[in-house]
Amino acid sequence: MKKLSLIVPMYNEEEMIPLFFEKIEEVLNQIKDYTKEIVCVNDGSRDKTLELLKEYKKKNNDIHIVSFSRNFGHEAAVAAGFKCAKGDVMIVMDADLQDPPEVIFELLEKYKEGYLVVNAKRVDRKSDSFLKRTTAAWYYKIISKMSGKIKVPENVGNYRLMDRKVVDEINSLPEKNRVFRVLVPYAGFKTTTVEFVRAKRPKGETHYNYKSMFKLAGDSIVSSTVSPLKWALKLAIFFGLISSMGLVADLTLFIIHLVNNQFLFGFNFGVLTIILCMFFCLSIVLLVLGIFGEYLSRIMIESQNRPMFIIDEDLE
Repeated sequence: MKKLSLIVPMYNEEEMIPLFFEKIEEVLNQIKDYTKEIVCVNDGSRDKTLELLKEYKKKNNDIHIVSFSRNFGHEAAVAAGFKCAKGDVMIVMDADLQDPPEVIFELLEKYKEGYLVVNAKRVDRKSDSFLKRTTAAWYYKIISKMSGKIKVPENVGNYRLMDRKVVDEINSLPEKNRVFRVLVPYAGFKTTTVEFVRAKRPKGETHYNYKSMFKLAGDSIVSSTVSPLKWALKLAIFFGLISSMGLVADLTLFIIHLVNNQFLFGFNFGVLTIILCMFFCLSIVLLVLGIFGEYLSRIMIESQNRPMFIIDEDLE
């Protein structure tokens, strides 16, 4: 009999834990074809999340607790779940119940059909704010244009099913700065999708703010393609040449009028125009330096070779 591992990152989820286990145990009890484990990754929570998890573990031996020494982030929590889970098939989901547990039945049905990756796709974002809908739409448009052969599915987060073969390939990848919604399609394998409507969070507040969203977007682009780096290099060369030409023209005009002692309004206006163009080119060059800096920072992180996370407790 195959084993199903449910990987659940948690950060300050004390309000949601009772509701989550009530719902997830109701769903898992209906699944008879698999043995089960629930890998709860405590991402350095500062509330009573870890204490509650330990209480629930006393009642349910299927719960496997992995607790970090501090907060390392959602992607690190998913990575730890992949490393520690023992299952033949794994499903990643959040503890806020916005990923409906009932979808697990559909994911497993597709897995039985032979699919090694089954994505859970949101079909409705009406509950999101206008800004969140807009930024999400632009994110998927940009990532789809830049990612090349890596086809990142639209409106698919970390809620998905993966066979052990897929997870082993992802675990073998060397990079520390990981975005799993990019790494899973990078790995490939036979993939399909099921659709669902995202539920509202029953209690508490989301920890996934706009700062986290923009960081994820940046990490996704930088980790999936070097196209921005190539474009930045071309922009730097092009506008650097224009700026140099403008400087030469400015100096030439200045010398001519200095020799002729004719500093007229037309000359002053021309000089001002050239200077403004040079400032514009300089702003482009600074933007390019920012893009170079993003890639350079990732190189530094990878060269340090520090672990993605540090486990304080591992309670199987």
